[in-house]
Amino acid sequence: MIGIIGLSHKSAPVDIREKFALDKTESAQLAKLMCQNKYIQEIVILSTCNRTEIYFKADECCSSGAFNIIFGFLNKHAAVCDDLNAHFYRFAHESAVTHLFRVISSLESMILGEYQIVSQIKDAYNQAEQNGTVGKVLTRLFNKALETGKLVRSNTKMSTGAFSVSYAAVERCNDQFKNLKDKKILLIGAGETGELVIKNLYKKGCKNITVTNRTQAKADELAKRYSGQTIPYDQMMSGIHDAEIIVSSITTKEPIFNATSVKPHLNGHPKVMMIDLGVPRNIHPDVTELPGISLINVDDLEEVVAGNQEKKQALVSVAEEIISQKVAEFLDWLNSRNLSPAIQQIISSISTVNANELAIFQKFHPDEDFQQMEKYGKHITEKLINSMIKNLKSISDNGRRTEYIKVVNDLFSQINE
Repeated sequence: MIGIIGLSHKSAPVDIREKFALDKTESAQLAKLMCQNKYIQEIVILSTCNRTEIYFKADECCSSGAFNIIFGFLNKHAAVCDDLNAHFYRFAHESAVTHLFRVISSLESMILGEYQIVSQIKDAYNQAEQNGTVGKVLTRLFNKALETGKLVRSNTKMSTGAFSVSYAAVERCNDQFKNLKDKKILLIGAGETGELVIKNLYKKGCKNITVTNRTQAKADELAKRYSGQTIPYDQMMSGIHDAEIIVSSITTKEPIFNATSVKPHLNGHPKVMMIDLGVPRNIHPDVTELPGISLINVDDLEEVVAGNQEKKQALVSVAEEIISQKVAEFLDWLNSRNLSPAIQQIISSISTVNANELAIFQKFHPDEDFQQMEKYGKHITEKLINSMIKNLKSISDNGRRTEYIKVVNDLFSQINE
């Protein structure tokens, strides 16, 4: 079976999502650990600011059993109780494939049409490939997903307008300040999310942008592209002192500052906007207790994008038609792959039994009787094979329930022993 366990901005608030956020090292370690279980063959882990999803292939195990295995590893890693499992969604078989294709087509994103999810899924798959936790099935699945996402974007205009949460963050800045281009801006983090922020601020005419990042070379490179400047990461507080807009988008397990640590470094601006795009959160919520400070996190940005969503809903039906077609193509391949060995096992086993029994019959009967028996044996064999294959497809949901296929393989492998 193919399955997904995940949570997103639709199923859980940021304070829950951050408990299950995984960096690359954690994702790699957890995937390898899960693949040590005898029922789990392949794993890809996708962890972004808006979602954590585990895609897996399991054999010789029912859906509920596979989900329990994955939850066991996940809860142990996050050191949380089972109560939080209610925030997760679970998909198996066709529903799992459809979900991935919807995610990569941005139909499940906070901003319909955003493109950042494509590179995030590519990175998740590439990491799994490097770590050796993917095989033929998930490789085929993710390649088909990328093909689907590309087709959706080329056949719709869904990616025009707001491209990401970063775009929405800039829109909030524009609403907050009348003269946005004159404001001093500090960007903490030079990754992909950070670059999208600075790119959209630059389009708004902002030139007074300072970038800080744990890797100085990345900060220098990003600031140079958009006529900004940099400060060393360990001098971040001096940048906070000057800034009226502070945008943070780094990977961290704990907030990089809170009300107590940041208060001495504020210079008295009547209004300071802090935008936290990190999951886990980069900025402690208690900063809002300070005068003039407003704080926005990724969940707060949903209000900004609501207007754009309405305009793009008309395009969703087109995207869903494409997704439905691509899901069918993948399932045809998967079902054929799953059923083919079992079908061959049925044909081989029953044909062998027929041949062996005919050989015994031939020793004790004349040729005329043997020829009649041979015809009858062929008829019975074909009828039995067709009936078995029909029942196999039915009980295995046309190849989706691999645990049933395994039972059939085991049964027929014993016939000629």
